Amino acid sequence: MDLVLAGGLAFLAGVTFGIFGAGGSILLVPILVYVLGLPVKVSLGMALLILVLTGGIAALAHARSGHVHWRLALQWCALGIVGAYAGGRAAEFMPSEALLAMFALIVLGSSLAMLRRSAPTVRERALRVAPSFLRIGLVGLGLGFVTGMIGVGGGFLLVPALVLLCGVELKPAIGTSLLIICVNSLGGFLGFAAHARFPFVLTMIMAAFSAGGSLAGERIGKPLPAHRLRPAFAVFLLLLGAVMVVENAIDLILR
Repeated sequence: MDLVLAGGLAFLAGVTFGIFGAGGSILLVPILVYVLGLPVKVSLGMALLILVLTGGIAALAHARSGHVHWRLALQWCALGIVGAYAGGRAAEFMPSEALLAMFALIVLGSSLAMLRRSAPTVRERALRVAPSFLRIGLVGLGLGFVTGMIGVGGGFLLVPALVLLCGVELKPAIGTSLLIICVNSLGGFLGFAAHARFPFVLTMIMAAFSAGGSLAGERIGKPLPAHRLRPAFAVFLLLLGAVMVVENAIDLILR
């Protein structure tokens, strides 16, 4: 019964992931911990492996609609996967409370940046100087490390970074972030695998539910206009970060 419930929730997490290019692992980790009763760091590593599969499938679905910038994604992944692996290794020495608090603050910061920043006009995009490969690589390295250490794919960081730093429209930013998430999550999982062991069959079952949801989410998100999707994504992140801050505060008070 728990597995059926967890599978259904994983499907919904995949829908969110397919629509927004983020939020999949944010929802997967609580499912693995609270519904299936798995240890926190095992759940973090499992979520990353699930995202390797789910992100790859969702990225291909978005690519069919022309919403993936392949060259830009490869630039982000070049050092991002290295940073994600290092972050996954570093997570072994970090207490869970610190990881959750860091995660909540980053989510809130990203959502506020998206809400405060208006979409660039055609003229602004034409005048914007494309960031250098070195700049993208360094930012990708840093984001990879943080997301690998936290144990999430990092779409909540990547989508705002692609929009704000590279001037990419939201829908292509979502599709491109899915490909980056697939690669970076592999690096993060390998980092976690150095100090944790994972139930392979259960991981594949959850990945199947999540991947199915991501395909449904891509179809749901396709007809939605980008100018409405952007603030919805930012509000989604803001609510998610606020909930996590409240949960961490309650845990500290009750301890």
